[in-house]
Amino acid sequence: MKRLLALLPLFALTACVYMENSHEHNKGTEVSKQQAAQVEPGKTDKEWILRNFGTPDRIHAEKDGLEIFEYINERTERSDKKFIFLFSVESDKVVSRQVIRVTMRNNIVESITTNDG
Repeated sequence: MKRLLALLPLFALTACVYMENSHEHNKGTEVSKQQAAQVEPGKTDKEWILRNFGTPDRIHAEKDGLEIFEYINERTERSDKKFIFLFSVESDKVVSRQVIRVTMRNNIVESITTNDG
């Protein structure tokens, strides 16, 4: 019993030594599903896409006039775990990822796809 009482302050001290903080961070271009639903394949042009969605995060262009714009939005959670005077651990975890891919030929939208992950 005396040993247990002697260890009690150590357990209390250990609890004070550990700290954890976390915060979320958005990266990339966010395009809402409502915005994506406004796109009409065969009618919507490249200028409309750039004006309403902004600059794409990735562009893939072919010689035959095919262009693919990708708008990628990731929400990550960063967690910082600190053990005072000992060490700290940082970790990032992707909480959600959305990729909207707009395929165009000769500046007219052929298709638009959304991939949530």
